[in-house]
Parts: sequence; structure tokens; C-alpha cells
Amino acid sequence: MLSPAAIAVGSSAPVALAAAKHLSGKPRHAPAVVPAEVALTQRLVSTPGATIAMPPAGLSIEYSVMAYALGSEACPPAALDAELEKLASPPIELAGVSQDETAPTGTLPNPPTSWQTATAFPLPPSFWSQLHCLLTATRDPLTVGLNLRTGNLAWATQMVKEATEAATNGVSFSLGNEPDLYGVPNYSSLAKPLPGEELAATNLYLKLAEYLRPAIGTAPLIGPEIARPVDWQFQLQRLLTQLHVQTVGVHAYPLTDCGGRGASLEALLSTKVADEPARLAWVAGVARGLGLPAIISEANSASCGGIPGLSDSPAAAVWAVRFVLSALKSGFEEVRFHAAGDPYDPFLVRGGALVTHPIESALIALNQWLPLGATFRSVPRVRNLVATAIGEPAAPTSAATPAKVVLILDNEGATAQPVVLRGAAAVHVSLLSAAFPGLATFTRSATHGIVRLSVAQHSLVALSPLG
Repeated sequence: MLSPAAIAVGSSAPVALAAAKHLSGKPRHAPAVVPAEVALTQRLVSTPGATIAMPPAGLSIEYSVMAYALGSEACPPAALDAELEKLASPPIELAGVSQDETAPTGTLPNPPTSWQTATAFPLPPSFWSQLHCLLTATRDPLTVGLNLRTGNLAWATQMVKEATEAATNGVSFSLGNEPDLYGVPNYSSLAKPLPGEELAATNLYLKLAEYLRPAIGTAPLIGPEIARPVDWQFQLQRLLTQLHVQTVGVHAYPLTDCGGRGASLEALLSTKVADEPARLAWVAGVARGLGLPAIISEANSASCGGIPGLSDSPAAAVWAVRFVLSALKSGFEEVRFHAAGDPYDPFLVRGGALVTHPIESALIALNQWLPLGATFRSVPRVRNLVATAIGEPAAPTSAATPAKVVLILDNEGATAQPVVLRGAAAVHVSLLSAAFPGLATFTRSATHGIVRLSVAQHSLVALSPLG
């Protein structure tokens, strides 16, 4: 067992005690299980792997949610600044369903002249100045979604100008949210789309997008922000080329609360749900063929806002790390987690104070374990565990300084798995578990050159050698 001093490092007492239980030795009288054995040395990262070129975890936030979070003062609440810095100033995308319902300040006619103008969300007059204050403090990169369904070029031009002035660490744009669900009749209840539906839908989108494209000028464009990429599989390359997209962005929700199909704790922790990005690897392949990066620009555990008791549970944090690792290994370079004032949000701002959900721990962990410039690869043949080796760039004291090694071990099974680590006098442990919230951290020392631990079911640990 861990000593009280060891388990208290970096975690509250309840979480630390739970973490110690998760990493304790095998229960008395339990049948013997052959442990996985790993040498925690530089050899884990000596084989070339893929490189982290973008922050692995970003945010996709609805306009209305951001407007509320910014508050009523000239600058947003200090708690919001602190949270974004805690998350390593991740990319922020203003998007989601509100993207196609938002109008720039002062543009809506009174009285309304159409259903679109009557139901649009007008940005508060202080929105961009408050956002500029936030980004000055945090330096998050900014992506701004433009309202495509209304198709107003003057609105888009104003939004681009104001967003560009607000950004402090780069700005990009997207045209419309989930345009594959626009004006063409919805045949999702059929076994397959009707003949010509894909061509008609992509042509409609291109017609709308090319009308607004001049508003963006030379700024980078992300897209096409489609909800079901497979529906546009045969038109995607043409669309990307014709629009001159700089980053390919698509959406992915492995579960849904739009009727509750298959949404359960068991499903959330399943391999199938964790590996959802692998089924979109062909999108990253299309992007790679065009020399473009691909990201999952909007994602979370379950569409339609998530599910109380599931999307805001510790299991969601375990799922999020698995999902991002699957995305990276499938050729995507980033995942942006959606926030809509719902259970699946990483955090909420309420009256200037911050309320966090367990999934926030996953974003913190991912941006700590996978900094820019790090390399990663799957480690084969680790018994009963999914293993990922990360070579984090060391402090640049000399060209010969070796990379810092981080090994992530993920137990997707229903029983605890013992592990034997060699090659380190002591090991720093970070733990995420479906059983309790928070990122627990502590140290384990070697006995006779070996560190022993047991990874509990539906939990993952990140291990790095000390000394």
C-alpha cells in the first residue's frame, strides 16, 4: 500500500484513498493473475511515432454559453481566465447549433422581417471586447463559426472584422454548423440515402459557402463541420478542394440522448464507443492526401447535450482520454469538446463562479501528457492492457537531453490487472478512474528494482520514471 504521505501528493484525501485502493496489491485469496511486464525506459520511445502538432484537446462553445460566461463586466470573471489557463489555453471554437442562429450586434431589424431574424440570437454589444479581454489574458487560439443558414454576407463580413480584432493568438473561421443536415429532405430513417442525395446536399452547401467565402478573405478556413461524414464520403474531397479549406473539421458523437438509443454507462466505457474516431480514419486519409490536417472539431459523449448521471460522471473522463488517443492514432490532430450549458460540458460558469464536471480532468491530463512536439505510439503485447508510449520533449538544456517518457496503461476490462514495471527507481503516477472524479497523482518506489501496481477496471494510469 502507499504511505499516507505518498497518496496525498496532488490530490484530496478521499480521491487519494480511492486511488490507493485502485493501485493496491491483489486482494487476499484472489486467484493469481499473470502480470503485464513493461520496462519503463527510453526504449519505449526509441521507435519513431507520430508527433503532436496541435493541442490534443480544445473546446467548442456555443455563442450563447460564451456570452453568459463572459458576464456583465468589461472583462470576464477571473475564474474563467484561471480555468482556461489551467487547461493550457486550448483552442476555442465558437460554434454548435447557435452558430447558424447568431446575428452580429445591431443587425437585426425591428420588427423582424422573417422567421430567421425573429429567432436569431443577437450578440451583446460588449461580446467581442469582453472576448478580447479574455484572450489577452489566456492567449487561446480562436475559431469563429459564421451563420450560413441565414446566408447574409454583410453579417459575415461584420463578424469576421470583429472576431479578427478580438483574437490575440490567431483566428480562423468555419462556415455553418452540420450543413449535411440542411434543407435537403432528411432520409435518415431509410436504410440508405436516396440516389443523388449526397450530390444535392454538397452542392447546396457549396453554393451557400461560396457566397460567404469572400468575407473570410485570406484567413484560415476549417470545415465542413459535418455531423455524419459518411453521408458525404464520395463528395468530401471535391468539397474541400473547391472551398480551399486549410483544416478539415468534422463532428463525432458516439452516443446520443436524442431518444436514448444505447446510452448507458456500459456503452460509454465500451471499446466500440472509445474507438469511434477509428471509424472516421478515412476522413483523416482524405485530408492527408490533400496535404491538410484533420481535427474532430466538435465532440462529446452523447449528442443532444449529454445525459445527466452519465456525461457528467467520472466515466466520461475515462472515455474522453480513450477517445482522443483513438483520434490521434487514427490520423486526427485534435479533438474539440463541445460545451452547450449541458451535462457534458467540461465546466460551467455560474454567477462568475466555476462549476467543473469530471471530464475537465481528462482535458487537463491530455494537455499535460501530450504537449506540442511530443511523439506517441501504441505499445504492442502488454497483457490485458492498452498501452501508449509518449516521448515528451525534455527541457532544452542540450541537444542530447533525452525525451521524458510517459506510458499510459488503459484497463478496458472488468477486472483489475497487475503490472510489473522495471527500469525505474520510482514512478510518478497519474490516475483517472470511472469510480471517482479527479486526476489523482502520487509516487510509487521500486522494491528490488521493481514497481508493482494493479490497474483497476475501467481506469487508466500515466506513468513516468523518476530518478
